[in-house]
Amino acid sequence: MNLQASGAADCVEARWQRLPTTWRLMHERGGSPVLSRGVLALLEAASAEPSLRRLYPFTTRFTLWFSARTSHPFEVVAPAVEPLPGGRFQVLSPTRKRVIGEADTARAAVALVVAGLAHAPDPDSYSDSDPDPDA
Repeated sequence: MNLQASGAADCVEARWQRLPTTWRLMHERGGSPVLSRGVLALLEAASAEPSLRRLYPFTTRFTLWFSARTSHPFEVVAPAVEPLPGGRFQVLSPTRKRVIGEADTARAAVALVVAGLAHAPDPDSYSDSDPDPDA
């Protein structure tokens, strides 16, 4: 996507619109119904949070991440969250090295993510041509 033409905010908004549709299709196709339903609940809860809504959401397997960049390499700036097989949710540090906590509902898990959100950079400050800051 050309961020120069559409702007990072438009890219982020488009992603928030598309990602639930992708997960609904995955759920309908029968791939791990409990976990895919959990990801859908997380996306719904996270989309209601303005501090997360300005970030670019992406998933790897069943984990929901939030990036300040709208393209690779993503810059994870918030805790990650994932559904657990028993119906609970687990919140992980941005590096996935530490469990921050568990919650019974997607809303409670997202509240833990928001509480762990450091002052994330605004996605408009990045573009597709930005170099990797860790390089």
